[in-house]
Amino acid sequence: MSFSLTTLLGLILLLALIFFKIKSKAPRKNPKMYHGDGRRKTFRDFEHERHQGSNLHEFGRPYELGGFGVTQAPTRNETFFKPDPKFNDERIVNDPRGIFGEAAMAALVARVCDTDKRKYVLLRNLYVPARTGYTEVDALLLHQSGIYVLESKNLSGEISGDFESERWNQHLNANTEHTFYNPVRQNIGHILSLQRFLKIRREQAHFISIIVFSDRCTLRKVPKNNEFWSIVHCSELQEALLKRITNRKTIYTQQHIENLYYKLQECTNVSEEIKAKHREYANKRGDLPPRS
Repeated sequence: MSFSLTTLLGLILLLALIFFKIKSKAPRKNPKMYHGDGRRKTFRDFEHERHQGSNLHEFGRPYELGGFGVTQAPTRNETFFKPDPKFNDERIVNDPRGIFGEAAMAALVARVCDTDKRKYVLLRNLYVPARTGYTEVDALLLHQSGIYVLESKNLSGEISGDFESERWNQHLNANTEHTFYNPVRQNIGHILSLQRFLKIRREQAHFISIIVFSDRCTLRKVPKNNEFWSIVHCSELQEALLKRITNRKTIYTQQHIENLYYKLQECTNVSEEIKAKHREYANKRGDLPPRS
């Protein structure tokens, strides 16, 4: 009997040793994202830390909290990423070289969200796993009214194309014309990849596609806006997005938005090799014509 008890105690000690050894090798949770007791932080926790003056960093990439949600930027120097009194519609229109581009688009989205006052997360430059490797989403708004997928086209000239066409036209002058991949289809591809990655069933999907063109171009013949997508100039984005959001009821809870946000973190922190492969694929497909 004593032999059996000794053996049992030895096994317990051995298992305990193995358990603590495995636990010590397990990747530690980012202390900026979790409480000391292991609980994951919420929007309210982040907002409290922001008011306390904390300089939060997430996975080595800085981000800041908007008034009612989270806005994440690749670098802290993107001053146009957040609602800012220095950023105004005149600076968007008077942007002949397209300096602001995606940052201007993101700033307008954040401005709308802070007006709406529901919870949101705004992410930029996500690399989402797709059947062909990865697909890049310029900006993604996780909002309690739905998931808004934004594609930025910083182009000049006259733009024309329809839903059925694989390629659209960019007409610069009598002697210069380019084509680029249909942005409506391109963003539908982004949405399908997001739907698969987030494991959202089709009947529960509340995605809205928004294609944002530079004010330097003229939209001649493009598909009309409907309940699934909008095609707008950058200066029209704020009004168009505000109208969509205010007319939609709350679909997602705060917890649901947070869960989607954490799931998408790996898409914002991919390797340079993945980014290079995606750029090579996009160039071969001709997603964009030469900028002019």
